[in-house]
Parts: sequence; C-alpha cells; structure tokens
Amino acid sequence: MFRRIGKIAAITILLLFTLSFQVPTAGAEVGVTDTSVLVGCSNSFSGPLVYPGTQLVNYGLEVYIDYINDHGGVNGRKILTKYYDDGYKPQNAVANTRRLVEQDKVFAILCSQGTSPVMATVKYLTQKKVPLLFPFQGVPITGVKTIFTSFVPYDTQSEIVVTWLVKEKGFKKIGMLYQDDKYGYTFRDPAKKVLGEMGLKLVAAESYKRGAVDLSAQIAKLKNANLDACLLVATPKPGAAALREAHKQGWTGTKLISSGPLTDEKFVILSGGVGEGVWGLSLWPDPVHSNAPALVEYRKIMKKYGEDKNNKPNRYSIFGYFYAKLFVEGLKRAGRDLTREGFIAALEGMKNWKNGILPPVSFSKTNHLAQDAGFMVEVKGNVFKPISEWIRLKDGQLMKEPL
Repeated sequence: MFRRIGKIAAITILLLFTLSFQVPTAGAEVGVTDTSVLVGCSNSFSGPLVYPGTQLVNYGLEVYIDYINDHGGVNGRKILTKYYDDGYKPQNAVANTRRLVEQDKVFAILCSQGTSPVMATVKYLTQKKVPLLFPFQGVPITGVKTIFTSFVPYDTQSEIVVTWLVKEKGFKKIGMLYQDDKYGYTFRDPAKKVLGEMGLKLVAAESYKRGAVDLSAQIAKLKNANLDACLLVATPKPGAAALREAHKQGWTGTKLISSGPLTDEKFVILSGGVGEGVWGLSLWPDPVHSNAPALVEYRKIMKKYGEDKNNKPNRYSIFGYFYAKLFVEGLKRAGRDLTREGFIAALEGMKNWKNGILPPVSFSKTNHLAQDAGFMVEVKGNVFKPISEWIRLKDGQLMKEPL
C-alpha cells in the first residue's frame, strides 16, 4: 500500500521501485500502465486547513483506494497516488501541481483543496488538458471540459442559506463575518444579491485577514448591529475564534450560521464547546451516527484501512471517501482502454448514480457539478443535527426532498 505522509514531500522509494517495473501500454494515456493508474493532488498537510486536508486525503481518499486495491483494483489496474503539501498557499499549489503533471505524470488531479490554491492551478491544468476532479472548494467553475466540481458552490450555498433564513424563518436583519479574499467574497456578494431581490440588504459585513484569530473588533461591530442572523464565512480556526469571542462578549439574540468547512464537529471542538445552538448548511449526512447502509460501510472500511484506529469518522474524511468512490465509478465506466477523454465521456454519461450518501449524481456535457443540495443543521450536544430536508434552489425557489 502507498501510505500517507510519506507521499507528501517526495517520490518514495517504493513508488519508484514499483513504477520502474511497469511499462506503459503502447499508445497509452499519461499516468496509465497495464497495471496501474496514477493520480494525485496538492493539499494542506500544514497551515490553517491541515485538519481538513489530512482527513480528506489520509482517511478518505486513501482509505477507499486501499480498499479498492485490496479487492483487485479497477479493470485490472491498481490506483497509485501522489500528494504534496501546499500549506494553503497558492504559489505552493501551483508548483506542486506542475510537479505532479510534468514530473510525476499523473492521469488526473483528484481532490485538491482550498479556494485560492485550487483556483491558482485552474488555468495551467486547463491548458495542459489534465482533468481536475472534485476539488474541495466551492468557487463555481463551469464550461471547462476537463473540470468536474464537487459540492454545492459557495455562491449557491450562500443563496440557499439566506433564502431559507428569510422565507422559512422570517429573518430580516442578516450580517456576515467573512475572510477577506475570493473565498469570502464568493459568499458575501451572492448574499447581497439575493437579499436585494427580496427587498432587503446585508445589514452588517465585517472581514478578517486569512489566518487571523483576534476577531474582537469585528464581533463587537456585528453584535452592535442587532442582527437576526450572522453568517460565519471562515476556516475552522478563525471560525472557532469567532465563536469564543461571541461567547466572551455575551452576544446573544443573534443566530450564528456556520458556512463552508464550519459544519464539521471539529469546528465545535475547536471553539471549546461554546457552539451550542449554532446553525449551518451541511452537505453531508452524519458520518458518526447515521445508520444508512452506505455510511455504515464507510465506517467499516475506514476502521479497517485507516492507519490511526482511533481516528473518528468526520465530514472531511467522508468527502475524500465519497469522491474516491465516484472516481472509481468513472474508471469502471471508462473501461479497460483508459484515456482522459474516455474517462470524461464516462462521467458525462453518468445519470442518477445512487450512492447512499448524497442525492443521486448526474453529469452531462454541460453540467459537471456533483452536488447541488444541502440541509440545515443545528449544534445540539456538540453534534450537528438536521433541522431541514435536503434543500436546493431552482429559479429562486427552495426545493425540498427527504433526507
């Protein structure tokens, strides 16, 4: 097995040894041999997104890939993987991605992470015609043949939450704390737009610089705005700092709404347990308590193939697990004669793929988005509990279906 952190810094001796005995099939695609297909990504194994990055790779991607390889691989090929650490820095992500493409010669980039790091690589990967598959980021990327995106885009998440708050809960005074970069703007600007369409405005908006943990001034201003609800658009560490500061300042009467990566229990733990009652838009069913067969299988496979047997299931690892599973499904459909073009065509032909974790997945030549729905949750006993059905937006209206 190709194991975890040893892949991050450099090509391991084991990978070199293995590849030295693999001869590409005549006319085969880059990254494909008779017995293997090589994929990889740049991700955060340090920096502010170290926990999501480590979880989605080590306990998500790797767990399911190890499981598949132990059961014979896909169409006679084992899946090999290669990762590098970018520390959530765009310049590092670009360098790592170039290395993966030009030196390691991967078939595709699978599940890279972070809005700014991922977006910094899009132009290069598009020019090189290397598939970018299911990155952990939510800036909309449409109209690119070689890119398939993952969860509900951030702008749509913002629109869903704001619409739900106004139409379902009757809230009028909504504000936002957001990271001062493209990630934050992708929540802020759509919120302003959809509120404007409903005759309202974003009453208060306070930004913070990436990685900041002293948010006392921002929280004080938001508290004084007497909001009905305030969206927290942050990575886990600053988001947790915001909860602690709100608690310290005695900010009550405003419903705090976690967004993006803040709908995992790790965020609540980081806050020191002061997140009781926080709402959020979750994109994943409960990975710890759900009895759905696909979630039970996830926990069983993770327990067997995770290096750290004490590591608990979470929404980051299930992201990697799910998209490894979707990648494998694409490989199966592409068949033995594997090419990038054939793989893309196989995904585009996927209709109503029932997986037991998310709503059925469908792609087409014009739609490369895997997920367009989420559900509202509330922290109860330090666990996010559902308080709505699956909800999505269609022509400005909330559409619902059972969880």
